[in-house]
Amino acid sequence: MSPLLIPILALLIPIVAILSGTYAKIAKAKAETAKDLSRATGHLEDALADARAERERLRRRVEALEAIVTSDGFDLEREARRAGLADPVGRIDPRLLDDESPASPAPADGLRQRGR
Repeated sequence: MSPLLIPILALLIPIVAILSGTYAKIAKAKAETAKDLSRATGHLEDALADARAERERLRRRVEALEAIVTSDGFDLEREARRAGLADPVGRIDPRLLDDESPASPAPADGLRQRGR
């Protein structure tokens, strides 16, 4: 054995101990930081889930509104309200449409034809 080997090993032991202690402290600090970050962002995950649910609800609502507005009945009811043939809710009074007198307004005839 070399006479230098014993002093080198004697110096390596404390160096390795210092490095491993430092590595353990760094790993512990990273774990604590990750736990703190997870705890701090936990409410954000709940808020994100709520926002996604709200977005889905609004998407379904917009789809329903698009279906209503693009339907043929919507245009018919709007024209009937303009002509005074429908109540404020949009229901057409059938007595006004069945009137075959010559004094009936022209839009009613057009509505009756499109409505059937």
